[in-house]
Parts: sequence; C-alpha cells; structure tokens
Amino acid sequence: MIISVGGMRLKLAIGTMVAALMIMVLPITAHAATNPGRCDRDTPGRPMNKCVATLLYFNDAHDVRPVVDDGVSRGGVARLTTVINNARQQNPRSATIFGGDLAGGTLFGGVYHGAPMVDAFNRIGVDLANFGQHDFDFGVANTQDLVGRSAFPWISSNLVDGQGQPFSGRPWSVQKVGAFRIGYLGLTDAMDTTGAGAGVDQLGVVESARRQLAAMQAAEHPDVVVAITQQGPDQNADLVAKLPGIDVVLTEEVQEDRSVMTRQDGRWILAPEGNIGSVIKVDVSRHGNRITIDPSVLEVDQTVTPDPEMKQFEDHYAADLDQRLDQQIATVATPLTMPDNAHRRGEVALGDLVADAYRSGSAFADGKAADIGWIQGGGLRSEVPAGPFTVATGYGVLPFDNKVIKVRATGAQLRQALEQGLSGYGDQGGGFPQVSGIRYAFDPSRAVGSRVTSVTVGGTALDPAASYTIAMTDYVRNGGDGVTAFTDAELLVDSATARVDADVLNGFARSLQTIDYRTDGRITHD
Repeated sequence: MIISVGGMRLKLAIGTMVAALMIMVLPITAHAATNPGRCDRDTPGRPMNKCVATLLYFNDAHDVRPVVDDGVSRGGVARLTTVINNARQQNPRSATIFGGDLAGGTLFGGVYHGAPMVDAFNRIGVDLANFGQHDFDFGVANTQDLVGRSAFPWISSNLVDGQGQPFSGRPWSVQKVGAFRIGYLGLTDAMDTTGAGAGVDQLGVVESARRQLAAMQAAEHPDVVVAITQQGPDQNADLVAKLPGIDVVLTEEVQEDRSVMTRQDGRWILAPEGNIGSVIKVDVSRHGNRITIDPSVLEVDQTVTPDPEMKQFEDHYAADLDQRLDQQIATVATPLTMPDNAHRRGEVALGDLVADAYRSGSAFADGKAADIGWIQGGGLRSEVPAGPFTVATGYGVLPFDNKVIKVRATGAQLRQALEQGLSGYGDQGGGFPQVSGIRYAFDPSRAVGSRVTSVTVGGTALDPAASYTIAMTDYVRNGGDGVTAFTDAELLVDSATARVDADVLNGFARSLQTIDYRTDGRITHD
C-alpha cells in the first residue's frame, strides 16, 4: 500500500481519509523496548504525552528560496522554519533530521556549493544529517568544509575516506529524544553519479548497514532504529527485508511534489517531497513495553507563513545571487539557437562553443588543451540570444554541475563513442556528439553501430591505434546517454580536481569578450 500526500487539491480531497486511515492501521508495533521505564502524564493543557517523541525529517535542500513549479510555490528555509517551530511547540521532545543533498543540482548550488544551506540549518537547529551523493558534487574538500561548518553531526554507515574510516568520523549515532534512545544509520547509494573523485568510497549498503547496526545495538541498545537513506524504493524495500532490526526508513524523495509513505513488512519507508516541499513527522510512542511509530506529513507550501528572520536570510541570498549572475562577461554577436532540437540532430554553433571551451587549456589546472572537446547535445539546455553574456547565461546552458575531465583514449574508442552517441539519432537522443578538434560525417540511414562514415582529428584521418586526449564531462565518461566507450579510458584529470562545466564555459566566454560563432562544418550528413 502506498499513501501519496501532496498539493492543496489532494490534501483537501483525502486529508481526512488519510488521518482516519492512520488511526485504523496504526500503531505499527516495533520491537519491545529494552528499558520501558515509566511515562508520567503531562500536566493539563499540554498537547503531547511525555511518552511521545517526534522526529521531523526533510531532505533535498538545493536552494534557500522556495521553488515554483507550474505556478505552485513550495519549500524555502523561512517556511521550513515555521513548520518545524510549530511542530516543536506541539511537542518539545523532538529531533530534526536532514536526509542529504544540499550542495549541487541547481544554479544556487552551483554558485554557493552548499554553504548557505548549512548556515540555515544551523539557525533552524538540525540535530543530525546524512549525506546525499550530491553533497560531493564539488569535491571531497568542499564536503569536508560543509561538515566543519555544521553545528550538527553528519553520519555515514557506508561511505569511507581514503583510509577506510567512516567519512564523517561517525558510522552511526544514538540520540536521546524524550524518553527514547533513537539510533540512526546513514546510507548513501549512487556515488558514481557525482563528481566526488578521490577521498571517498562507497561500500555496500546492506552489508554496511548490517555491520553498523550490530555495533550500535551492542554498544548503545537503542529503543528505535532509523535508517536514513539516499537510495531508491526497491533498494529500501530490500534493506528492510534483510534487516529486521530497522524500525523505520527515512529516505530521499520519490515524487518531486508528493510525499510518499510505503509499508514494507509492517515498517514504514517515508519519503518527503523534493526541494524541502514537505516534512515527514514521525511520532514514536510507548504503550506498556511496546513501541509504535505513527507518520504524517507537514506541507511546506504557500499556505505557510514564512519565519520573518529566515525570510530576511532568503532575501539576502536572492539579492546576492542576482548581483553575481547579472555580471556581464562577454557580448554575443550572433544568437546561438537550437530550433526544433537541432542540437540532437546536427552541428549547432552553441555546441561548437561549449566543445571549444572544454577543449581549451584554460579548462584544466595543467593549462594543456585536449586534442578533442566533446559535449553531448542533450547537455545543452538553453539558447543564447544576442546581447550580454552573463554568469547566469553559462549556468542556464549547463545547469547540471558536471565536471570537465580529461581522458586519453584510442582512436578505436573514439569511433565507438561516436557510434554510441549517434545510436539515438532517430529518437533525437541526448547523446548526439557536439565536438571540437575533430570533424566527422555520418549516414543516419545506416544501421546503429555503422553510421560514422569518416573522422578526422586535426585534419588527419583517425588512427584506431593512436591515442588522443579528450575533454568531456564526468557524466559522459561514466556512461551518460549510453556513451560507454570512454569508461575504460585513461583518466588524466579527474573529478576531484576538475572544474564545473558552467564555470569552464563562463571562463572561456570571458576570454573571447565577443562571441561570434557560426557552424563551420565539423559535423556533416552523408
């Protein structure tokens, strides 16, 4: 059974039904308390019995400001503060938990690298945090700076540093919340999708959870065990099935605009909305020597009055970001357009510009240009009109915070990569190669895998046995859009030392001063 809660229309339609349903199916019995003790009744007028502790959980915090999707505004740290403070007033015996992902993934993250989010959480009073893979988007050193900046502990049960020690120094945590000892595991998957580079390794999620759970139980005897995870629904279901000692899972968003509550083997797997769109409230209560877990959803939407002090915090960063992004760094003489998805079917001037930027020696700390620049057509996300080219322009074209890395590949690997990039041509796939330093021709009428008809590098025919240096994003090197030919190529500049793609583009634009690009025959159809 899945209960999905989110959006005003849905809340009005089923809010009463959800409340009634929870009364019917709850409490969900967890394990017996190791030391049930005695809970005294509250004095008259107090809203919560002392036998109830409240966990307030949210994740996916990429911007201090609200986001707006289809005219609906949600999130923002000022609204979040109001929601959490109201919940704390109802039950002071509470803990606030952040599930991960605050650094990359958005323009705001690309500019500030997560520091404002940590400052906001310090003000709100977060009690514990787990890592999401995007907290490593700007390298391990930046993640370590965020941890050092935090007034709250971070835990990880399956991420280790270069010495094999828990990345944050804490593989688990047990905190007293009201009358309960709450134990937390922190689990993170999909580290291959971030540009973390050297300095952090991901161990198996289930194996790590089993090992750290046993250590926690032996040392601290928690009343309730909470797994805070950054992984998908199937992986969470597998975790619960294999580890009966976990009482509840708090996980990453399943739906961007809905909270999703799923029961697996009688235990809750709870996912709030993305971009701080909601808070999952979990009431833990004791009945005799039994413990029950009752979840509900607190919306962080436009019906919530923002906290005045935190609203000033939001406004400060809104003004600061506008000032940074409005800075003009070049002038565009000729519009860089992509009509009718032209960037997924053939050469476009914007693709030439970005591929040239990647190939440029300024993209790398060693100052050495690559032989070839490569950007998949699907990575180009916005056109560039004639006129001012600002910092915001670069982030609009390349909003994904990928890193520009450099590899050494053979001519055979390069040709295979071109074929893979062209394999989705008929469906306007995102892998279509926009290039610099090479010219290639293809025949889209040919079968997949045999569409490339000619390739030259620096004016010379491609040599399958020769080696070439290629600049691309870590996304492509990791097999993005089905281009897997580079995954075994020798890595010359890795993600740990590489620059963000939008920063590379902006730096290249600044060096040009005037951007006057037109297609020049790098890609042709036979």
